[in-house]
Amino acid sequence: MNRSARLLTLPLLATAACQSPRSGGLLSADYPGTLQPPTALAVEAVWQQHVVASWRGPDGEPNERGFDAALQRRGGSLVVVGLSPMGSVGFSVTQGPDGVEVVNHIPDQMVIPPRFILLDVQRAFFPWAAETMSQGATGEIITSRVDERIAERYERGRLVERTFTRTSGEPAGTVHVSYEWGDEAWALPERAVLDNHWFDYKLTITTSSETLIPAEAAR
Repeated sequence: MNRSARLLTLPLLATAACQSPRSGGLLSADYPGTLQPPTALAVEAVWQQHVVASWRGPDGEPNERGFDAALQRRGGSLVVVGLSPMGSVGFSVTQGPDGVEVVNHIPDQMVIPPRFILLDVQRAFFPWAAETMSQGATGEIITSRVDERIAERYERGRLVERTFTRTSGEPAGTVHVSYEWGDEAWALPERAVLDNHWFDYKLTITTSSETLIPAEAAR
C-alpha cells in the first residue's frame, strides 16, 4: 500500500474496505499545518455528510470508496464521526480543550494520526482569512499562516475556491478546495472537493443536512 493509500485508511474504516499496511505509517509531522480552535467555526451545528475518497494504488490503478459521516461543532469541541455501512460508529475523532481524543471500533486499523482528518476538515470548512469579502462581492483574498499561503476566491460573496501552498519546507504542491453552495441559510457548502496534491488523494464531501444546536443546549 503506497503513501496515499495509507493516508486514506482511517477515513475508509467506515466501509471496512482497506486493511492495515504491513509496515510503516505516517507521523503527525508528515502533514504540516496548525489546527485552529473549534470555536473558530462560528456556527454550532451537526452536519450529515457523505464522503467519497479517491486515490491511485501502487500500480497506478484508480481507487474510490464512499462512506457516511457526521461533523459536529458544539461548545469548545469539534467531532468527526465515520459511520459503518450499517450506520453504527466506526470511529470518532474529537478535538477539545484537552487535546485530541479518538474512539476506534475497528482495532488495528488506525494507521494515521487523527490530526490528518481534523486538518482536512478545517482546511475545507473553517475560516482562514483575517478579513472578509464584502457581501455580494467578487474577488480574491490572500492570507499567510505559518509557512503557508492561502488564496481564496469569491463570487458574489460566496467562497468558491481555496488553495493552500507551502512557502517553505515540504511537501510541494497545493491543497485545493472547490465549493458548490446549496441552501443559502447553511454555514457549510453543499459540496466541497478537497484535492490534496501533497499526498495524492481527493475527498468529495457532500452535506445533506445542517441542524443548528440551540444556544441553551450548546454548552
